[in-house]
Formats: sequence, C-alpha cells, structure tokens
Amino acid sequence: MIQQTLLNSYLWLLFLIFLFLNHTVVSQSFKDMFISKEDGAIDMSEFLNSNTGFLPVPIIITEPAVGFGGGLALAYFHKGKTFNNEGPKGLSPTVSFAAGAYTSNGTWFVGGGHQGSYLNDRIRYLGVLAYVAPNLTFYGAGFDNLKEEYKFSMKGFFTLQELLYRIKKEIPLFVGLNYLYFNNDINFKTGIDIPELEELEINTSTAGMNAVFLYDGRDNSLTPNKGVKTVLEVGAYSEALGGDSDYGNMDSRTYYYHPVSESVFSGYRLHLASKWGDVPFYELPFISLRGIPALRYQNENVYTLETEWRWNFKKRWSIVGFIGAGEALKDYGDIFRDVKVAGGTGFRYFLAKQYGLHAGIDIARGPEIWAWNITIGSNWSR
Repeated sequence: MIQQTLLNSYLWLLFLIFLFLNHTVVSQSFKDMFISKEDGAIDMSEFLNSNTGFLPVPIIITEPAVGFGGGLALAYFHKGKTFNNEGPKGLSPTVSFAAGAYTSNGTWFVGGGHQGSYLNDRIRYLGVLAYVAPNLTFYGAGFDNLKEEYKFSMKGFFTLQELLYRIKKEIPLFVGLNYLYFNNDINFKTGIDIPELEELEINTSTAGMNAVFLYDGRDNSLTPNKGVKTVLEVGAYSEALGGDSDYGNMDSRTYYYHPVSESVFSGYRLHLASKWGDVPFYELPFISLRGIPALRYQNENVYTLETEWRWNFKKRWSIVGFIGAGEALKDYGDIFRDVKVAGGTGFRYFLAKQYGLHAGIDIARGPEIWAWNITIGSNWSR
C-alpha cells in the first residue's frame, strides 16, 4: 500500500513536469500558468484557460477487478465555456478526449469521445467510441448452481451516444435519450477438465435505448459542494436495436451535496439498478463501492447507499472519509439479508480553483480486500 502511494506521488510529479515541457505558449511563464496569483499555490486554472487547453492526464488504474495498470488520456477543454456560478446551474465543461490504458491482468482499451454543452446549456451531448478488452471474473450471480469463480474475457467495440434537452432555461431539468451498443467476443473459462469444454467462445451483441430524465442543480459538475443531481434511465435492450437479447433496464442515481460549515462538506449517494428478462451475465447490475471489485456482487437488482465527507483543514488540502453499503438481490423481498459494507479515507488537493476541481487518493476496505484509487473531481462521476 505504501509503495503504491509513493508511486502515485511520483507520477503526479512527472505529470506536472510533462505539462511544463510540452506547453507551447511562450508569452506566459511557468509561474503564470501553474502558480495561483491569489495564494501562490500550484493551480491548473490558467493552463486550462490558455490558448492550448490540452491536458495530458496519466491514467493510473487500481481497480481490483482488473489489476494495477496505467495509460494516458489527452483532454481538450474547449474555450468560451464557464464552469462556475457565472454560467447556468449545473453546467458541465465541454471537453474532447482520447485515451488508452493497459493493466496487469491483460485488460486494455483505446477510445475517445466528447462531452458538450451548447446553446447556453440548453443541449447536452455525450459521445464515446472505444475498443475494450477486459479480463474479468464472474462469481455465479443469478445462477444458483454456480458457486465458484469463473474467469472470462471480452473484446469488442463499444459506443454510448446521449443527447439531452433542457425543458426550461431557468430550471436544470433535462430529458433525452441514450443509445448503447457493445459487440464483443467472449472467452469463458469454465473450469471443466475436458478439452472441448474447458473454454467457451461466444460472439454476442448488446444494444439498448433509454429514456433519460436528469435534474442537475449542483453548484459545480467537477467537485460539487452543494446541490442535487438525480438521474433516471428507463429503457430496453433488444434485437430490434442491434442486440442479441431482449431485456429491460432501470437505473436511478441521486446525489445530494450539503455544506456543513465553511470548511466541511458532505455528500450522499443513492443508486438503484434493476434488469429483467434475458439479461447476459456480464450485464447484471453490481455493487459499486470503493473497496469492492467491479462485478464482485451481482444480481438482477442492486441498491447502494454511500456518504462522503470532506474537511478542508489547511488552505487547498482536505481530508475525506466515506462509507457505503449495498446489496445484490434476486428480488427486493430478500432485502437486508446480505448487506455488503465498504469505506475508507483519503485526501484532496484543490487543483484548479476556477473549475472547482479537487484531486487526490482514496484508500478503502471492503468485505474482503483493501483497495486504493485516484480521484479527479468527484468519485461519483456519472
């Protein structure tokens, strides 16, 4: 754990040096670009506001489900947008990005996308195109006769396209649609000691469309201090949309942020997810908490509750603490019989004041393992 934290600190140092060496605007010094005139601390705001606006971000992956890994993302913050209280409430930055990464268990991906806010935040768009190749573990969720761990891998093309429309200019309420498509080759290691049955290979596609209802009243989309964001997605995956299976989908996410004092901020998250019908095993909802590997606890219905508190104890430095609980259920009649709890602590540095962006490291403990991860902005990103 200590070695990983030291490595992470080293990579952050390389990150700042990389920004300096690759910046092409000669009219501004390093001090102008990366040192705040307000308090003399390191700050990325002026760099993001510069003529280039390109932000190379090292990706450090610590997700237990895929192992330790890394990569690089190159993000471009489009000029002419405001992200603070001067813009519409809940306004998100307009960013284009490309990224690629590889992990210790052979998982990798390459891709890119765009998140945009247009017409004074009347329209929001999110588009992602990627080729993903994860190596994961299936724990038998939804199948009573499967009690062991099964390794599987996927390779294929993924896209998400989402378009939202603000119903009324003065109210941050949006409605819209999203479309998801994933065509992939699955290699499933069965554990059966028979050559022709030891591995199963399947080519399959999932495709779905959801109606999206979004209320985004946060004061900032990167690291919120107050406000509410709630999202409801209801839709269907079907052969008619380009997939191989027919099943329904409901996903509800609510985040509430409340400042307790001038230096203490609290956040609360409620996530409900359900899928029904002919659901592929890798599409079953799972508990998503720091300290629990992805896909570890899956079933047709999942709920998650989490709270996070941040204490700004000195200038730009903060300490965070978080704890959450969740449960994966066949149906809600079995609620509170197998609750999983995870929590931990971490720190944040106020990296870009004009953007309200904090970044830092979290260390968490789940029912079975310790885990750590980098958090840039809010851990509750979607």
